[in-house]
Amino acid sequence: MVRQDHAPLVVPSRKTFGEVVDEFKSTVMITELKVTSRKAYEGVLDATLVPRFGGRGVDEVDGVAAGELDLELSKRELSQSTRNNTQIVLRSVLRFAKARGYIARVPEGLPRLKPIGQCILEIPTDEEVDRILAAASVSQRLAFVLMAYAGLRPNEVRGLRRRDVRLRWEGEAVAGGFVSVREGRSFGETHTPKTGQREVPVTPELGRLLAPVEAGAREELVAMTARGKPWGQSGLVQAFERVRARVGLEGWSVYCLRHYAITAWLRAGVPVHVVQRMAGHKNLATTQRYVHHLKEDLEEAGRRMAGRRTV
Repeated sequence: MVRQDHAPLVVPSRKTFGEVVDEFKSTVMITELKVTSRKAYEGVLDATLVPRFGGRGVDEVDGVAAGELDLELSKRELSQSTRNNTQIVLRSVLRFAKARGYIARVPEGLPRLKPIGQCILEIPTDEEVDRILAAASVSQRLAFVLMAYAGLRPNEVRGLRRRDVRLRWEGEAVAGGFVSVREGRSFGETHTPKTGQREVPVTPELGRLLAPVEAGAREELVAMTARGKPWGQSGLVQAFERVRARVGLEGWSVYCLRHYAITAWLRAGVPVHVVQRMAGHKNLATTQRYVHHLKEDLEEAGRRMAGRRTV
């Protein structure tokens, strides 16, 4: 009888969670995630998940282990948003491990994501915006006006180039035009805005500040610091906080300027679906939150009118 030798069954080498994370970072995080998402993922991986699970086999990171981590984060009184983000990143790594064949399936029993309530919109008044703009320096004011009158996000302000500004002149005054939002700039890298490209009409107030822009080189950035440098990742936030403190307004974030723009468009009677496009909202429901805020304004106006004494 002739003995037949069979080739040994090839079994993939067991990977640790940390090794899978390294592979995940060098592939999917580069090809699939925008820079802002990469930074957020890196923060969760480096600060929480790798210290917790890095030395374990990736097949040992199951629903029980994930639940224990979530319980610990809850005891530390971290926000539901932070806990959700941790679980989202963990699931992404485990799905990657499944796709690469390092685990047979994504574990069952992972903690459910917690419902997050809507944030209260920060919408300053006309007078408050005027105070902020008046107290800002020339370079700060241009950046703030792009948010307050064109509804740009901070990363879109950082990425706006002179070629993206098209002004319509009547004599020596700007009578209109458009700002094309083509790209954002985050952590020194440019990227397409998460909701795609869009155009926003130029108001007279914005036009006056943008008038000198057309004279520059097309590829130059529009909003720069007083030193002529691009705004850094947190530069606009810090600049706004300093100006806000000078005028005695507490609690606002720089995003209140964008909220102000969106609300102003709706107050002016611009249809909500048009405002959705101008604001770059992916979902109409996001824009409708501002409509709800305006209804509260109208109800308050009605109460005041009802309280007036007739002569």
